[in-house]
This record gives sequence, C-alpha cells and structure tokens, in this order.
Amino acid sequence: MGRLLSWIIVAPLVLGLILFAASNRADVVLRLWPFDYELTTPVSLVGVGGLFFGFLWGAVTVWISGGAARGRARREAHRAEGAEKEVLRLKTDVEMLEEKLRAADAKAKAAAALPAPGADASASSSSRHIL
Repeated sequence: MGRLLSWIIVAPLVLGLILFAASNRADVVLRLWPFDYELTTPVSLVGVGGLFFGFLWGAVTVWISGGAARGRARREAHRAEGAEKEVLRLKTDVEMLEEKLRAADAKAKAAAALPAPGADASASSSSRHIL
C-alpha cells in the first residue's frame, strides 16, 4: 500500500517537472550581485535548480535538527546494551546460586537420612540390659 501511495504522489510530480522543463526552454541571464559574473541558462534549469537547492536545504535542516534525537537514541541504545549484559550476568548468578542451594538441600537430606552417631550406641546398650 505504501509503495502504491508513493507512486501516486511521485509520478505526477515527475510528470509536472518534465512538462515544466519542456515548456520553458527560453534563456535567462543570471547575474550574481557581488561578483561581475553572468550565466546564461534555460529558465527550466533555474526552476529545477531552485527546487533541488530547496530540497537539499530542507534535508540539511532536518538532519541538523534531528541531531539531538539521534544522540539521545545512541545513548539509550548503549544503556540498553549495558542493561542486557547486566541481566545476563544476574541470570547466571541466580542459576549458580540455585545450583548451590540444590546441592545444600541434597546434602541436608542425606545428613538427615543417616542415623546420629550417638543414637546407635545408646540403642545397643539399652538392648543388652533388657536381656
């Protein structure tokens, strides 16, 4: 849809520019005021040159005015990269701590499953007295 809209806008502009250039073939003399210089050129070249100069002037103006936004975007992208690295580091730390916790839980369960060293001797001595 965007490409079609672009053609709908650009095609009449190009056609108008071609018709303007074909219709205005008369020569005009351009004098540059502070200099003693004259340039004889077709009217169409002056018109198209003026449009081109205006396009370039607008592009440069927009580029300069967008400089602050581009700088801010670069800084924010750099901050986002740093935050992503920090998230990955913290995830690694969490995984390592969870592994240590699982190992400690397994060790505690294994220690709870073994009989206490003093409990075994007292049980055997009390069984001797009963007999």
